[in-house]
Amino acid sequence: MEKLDEKVYCSSCKQKTNHQIIYTHSESSGLTDDFHWHEKHHIAQCLGCDTICFVRQYGDEYSWDNIDGEQVWIDDFTVYPEEPKKKSIEEKLEEKMYHRKTKKFKNAPESIQNLYNQIIESFSKGHDILCAAGLRTLIEGICTHLGIKKGYLYDENGIQIPDEEGIIRKHESLGGKIFELYDKKFIILHQALILQKVIKFGNDALHKMKTPSYYTLTEAVDIVEKVLYDIFELKNHSLLKKS
Repeated sequence: MEKLDEKVYCSSCKQKTNHQIIYTHSESSGLTDDFHWHEKHHIAQCLGCDTICFVRQYGDEYSWDNIDGEQVWIDDFTVYPEEPKKKSIEEKLEEKMYHRKTKKFKNAPESIQNLYNQIIESFSKGHDILCAAGLRTLIEGICTHLGIKKGYLYDENGIQIPDEEGIIRKHESLGGKIFELYDKKFIILHQALILQKVIKFGNDALHKMKTPSYYTLTEAVDIVEKVLYDIFELKNHSLLKKS
C-alpha cells in the first residue's frame, strides 16, 4: 500500500508515525479555474500499531516553500483524532494548582457524595462559578437530609440575634438552617460562621455571576469537607467501636 508523504500523529503511539493509505477520496480545481487547489481525504493506518485514523491532505498554488533556492510544493496534513495541543508552562502550573482529589464519605448519602464529587470536578477544571454554586447547594442538601428546616441566627460570639422587630425567632433561610446545625451540635460555631460566608459567595455566583478567588474556593472546599467528615464519618470512627 502507498504511504502518506508525511508522518502524522497517532493517538495510540502518542507521536508522529508513518501511515499507509487504505482509501483515498480526491477533489481538485479544474484546469481552467482561476485558483488551483487539490484536496485528499485518506483513511490511513499507523505502520507501528495498526490504529486507524482520518487524514486531510490539502495544497494550493500558494502551498510552497523555498528550500535551498528551489521552489518546493508542500501539502498540509491534518489528522483526526487531532494531536493534543502542547500546554504552556503557565497552563501546566494552573492545572496542577487546581487539581484536587475527591474524598470518599462512605457514610454520607449517595446524593451528597455525588454532588460533592461534581463540586471537586468543577474546582479541578477551574469552573469557579459552578464550584461556588455547588457548595451552596451542598450545604442546603446536608440540611435537608438532616431534617433541618429553620433555626436561630447568631453573632460571632454565639449570641442570638433578634429580628427587625426585636424578636428572637427561628428563620427558614439557609443561614438559619446552618445555625440550627450548630444548635444541634452537628458543627461548631466557627464552622457555622464560615458556612455563612460560603453561602454568601455562592449566592453571588448564582445571581451576580461573581467569581470567587482560587484561594477563597480552596478554603471553602476545605471547611465543607471537614463538615462532611464531622457529620457523617466521625460518629462512625473505628476507635469509637473499640472497647
